[in-house]
Amino acid sequence: MRTWVHHNHAAFERDVLEDFCQSVLLLSEQFSRFAATQTLSFSVLRNMVGEPFNKGLLWRLKDKAHHVFLNAREVKPAGILLNWSLGYIFHESFKLMEDAYQRQYYAPQLGGLMDAGNCPELAALMRDLLAVQSQTVESMRREVARLNTLICQSRKLFCLYFAGCADHRHLARFLHDSNDLAHAIFKDDYHRLIQAIYGNEPERMYLEAAHSLLASARFYAAGKAVAAILADSPRHPDALTLQEIINSQKAKENFDDLRR
Repeated sequence: MRTWVHHNHAAFERDVLEDFCQSVLLLSEQFSRFAATQTLSFSVLRNMVGEPFNKGLLWRLKDKAHHVFLNAREVKPAGILLNWSLGYIFHESFKLMEDAYQRQYYAPQLGGLMDAGNCPELAALMRDLLAVQSQTVESMRREVARLNTLICQSRKLFCLYFAGCADHRHLARFLHDSNDLAHAIFKDDYHRLIQAIYGNEPERMYLEAAHSLLASARFYAAGKAVAAILADSPRHPDALTLQEIINSQKAKENFDDLRR
């Protein structure tokens, strides 16, 4: 198992980042709903958490983080903290899911039992139960706040973890192909992430992504990535060299198509 993780380590690192972004996107939608209505979707959170034999996105993220950050050949301090933070996000989301269930299904039942008639004792008990219900909403508010803090700190930890990984093609490919998602999730930390990875050469992201696309025989997509570099740096030597290779491969592909 460990050998397999080591062999595919770069791809798993990319997967952890991608799953984190997808998870935060879904959680943020729920946080916005809670801010507006004080309710959350139990079904959405249940699908994100999952169960032991049908793990959801957050559960898979937690498991991948354990494998990637604790079984690496070189264990990084930022990776250890990321593993802790992503695991905490999972368990905090699990609690939020339970509260969402109570809020969605138990609160309406209590509303239907409000008529205590002329029984003072029953009316007093009803007030106590209503207080418990309001405590559930407050619990949800605290869990949402903790999750927002964990997400914010995790973004900064990713910046530290990937610092200096300019040759990480799996990472570059994700940042290129899912740039809108990365921007939306990292927000103000996006430029910090790019700076941490590529330093004063942000075009390296496009260059490494182009190499990955070329290796996947996606010549036209690779050409567009190179064109993005040349638009700002028309004489960029590595980009010009890669452009020649891509054009050659495209010409060969067109020739092979004609022969068929």
